[in-house]
Amino acid sequence: LGPLLSPVRDEEVYISQLYRRAVLLNDEFQLRVRRAVGNSFHGRFEVHSAPVKTKARMREKLVSYAPHTPQSQIAHALDTDLSVSSLSPEKRAELPLAANILDPVRATIVCDGPEEMVECARWLCQRGAAEGLPVVRVKNKFAARDSSEYDGYRDLMVCVLYTGSHDLRIIAELQIHDRRLHDLKMRMHKLYKVKRAITPDSI
Repeated sequence: LGPLLSPVRDEEVYISQLYRRAVLLNDEFQLRVRRAVGNSFHGRFEVHSAPVKTKARMREKLVSYAPHTPQSQIAHALDTDLSVSSLSPEKRAELPLAANILDPVRATIVCDGPEEMVECARWLCQRGAAEGLPVVRVKNKFAARDSSEYDGYRDLMVCVLYTGSHDLRIIAELQIHDRRLHDLKMRMHKLYKVKRAITPDSI
């Protein structure tokens, strides 16, 4: 099927490895986050665990990361039927594409208002390493210039490098939410799943 297909097909190895590592480390990562936030803020912030990102969802995300490849080739490689609208220009197309998946394990920290969100983000940046959660990336959705970007939703997304049992490491995501926006996100989630779906079976 040509040289462009093989990198996409070969991603299955990386997805499987990433998923297995996420499953192995998720429980202890969630415990580490809960203890760190609880000990530092004494119940002021809520911590919500999230399930490990599924391999199916990881495969869907590869579509947006892949370099321009004929639609039929990507669809065949991922064993799915892709619509043209699901393909977007790729700015992070270096292989392996799965390296762009920074939230195989994730948790949410819910705060009351922007001041607490900033306090939490500053604590992570300054104290994260001491808590075993060193920060490697911060994405501030409040800085988006286009009001329609991210469907109008805003939060802080902080990626940390977690080292767990047997020195296994994984990049994990901590989402810092305003309580009112978090409640809205919970109501919007079904619509979001429909919007991001590549096929009806992925809803």
